[in-house]
Amino acid sequence: MDKVKKKKKIKRETRKTIAGIKLPPIEPVEGIKTIVDVDPAFYSLVEGRPLRQNKSIHEYKRNIKNVALNRTLHGFLVDEILRIEGEIESERTIYETAFKHFEEYQNSFDKFLADDNNKTIAIMQKSDALAKELANQTENHKKANYELASIKSKLQYIDETLMILVSFQNFLNKASPLLWQDSHNIKLDIKYPEVFVAESDIFKKIDEEAAAKKLGELPEPQLYFETPEQLLEIFDLLEKQNLNYLLLTTEFSSEKNRFLRTVDVLKRMLRQELDFIKEKIKDVQDTIKWNDDREAELKEVFFRILEANIKDVVSSDTALQIFNYVEFAYEQLIAPNETKFSSLDMALAIEREYENLLIDISAYDLVMIKQIEKETYEHGYLELKQAKEAATLLKDIDKLSKRLKTSYEPTRRKTHE
Repeated sequence: MDKVKKKKKIKRETRKTIAGIKLPPIEPVEGIKTIVDVDPAFYSLVEGRPLRQNKSIHEYKRNIKNVALNRTLHGFLVDEILRIEGEIESERTIYETAFKHFEEYQNSFDKFLADDNNKTIAIMQKSDALAKELANQTENHKKANYELASIKSKLQYIDETLMILVSFQNFLNKASPLLWQDSHNIKLDIKYPEVFVAESDIFKKIDEEAAAKKLGELPEPQLYFETPEQLLEIFDLLEKQNLNYLLLTTEFSSEKNRFLRTVDVLKRMLRQELDFIKEKIKDVQDTIKWNDDREAELKEVFFRILEANIKDVVSSDTALQIFNYVEFAYEQLIAPNETKFSSLDMALAIEREYENLLIDISAYDLVMIKQIEKETYEHGYLELKQAKEAATLLKDIDKLSKRLKTSYEPTRRKTHE
């Protein structure tokens, strides 16, 4: 226990706490620089500066950090000032060289103006003369343009007037009687060539003679109407004719309406008939579909019956035996089946033959019939017994023949030798 306590005391003595921070044990380290190495006068007394009263290590660190930051900032500012001063010096040199070049260029330009002053005066006088001549030419050009525009306007007015007159002529010709048009060979909607054609070239001379020639080549108009009163009479007649047409249209409108009503009635009737026919067609289609379904169902039932019942009835062993028995009885009692009767026909024929035999037998004495029947049964029994004996004899003969045959065959040992 004492050893443990001593160790704890040693640890407490070695570990020192400053402001709640546990510091490692102080060991001598070589090569560490302090603030005195950087600034020997840091802790020296300066007149007028009070001594630091705070002994906190945190405050000490913060002060050192602030001093370092301020000095770094001061260094950056000094560098920036030096850079700006260098740029100002370089710009000053550039400005001085540019000013020298400007003075040289100004002097050379003054010399150039002094040398070419006479030439410029002559050129200016010549330009003034050309300007006056240009003004005169412009005035002449304006007069020519005015004359050209007036001529063009006159020609266009003539052309438009001609087109209006031609349209009036066509209107009057259309209003004239057809017989007069045919007799005078009047052509409607005739297009005459234009008297004046505007061109894009403003300097091209207008050919007035060509325009006059085109006007002179136009044919003389032929008109049916000589006075305006004739035209009024024609219009009056046309008005009466139109009135007559209106009356006729009103009369025919009732007939037309009645016809349209009958058409509507016929349409409705046709629609009804078509609907009825469609319903009938639908019913027939449904019936056909039902019959088809019924056919398929009956076909399925038929084939099922055919496979299940009719096959057994027609082609089973019992049916074939019955057919053979009936055919044998028919051939024995009646005649050979050369006509290939069916089993039903042969059975009916046997039945009729049996009825005939019964009728014939009914005429004989019953005692004699019984005696004959007894003899027949006895004879049949004897024949059956003889048949059995013959069958046994046949079996014995077969056995004897087989043994006899084997006796004549060579032995197997000899065959191997």
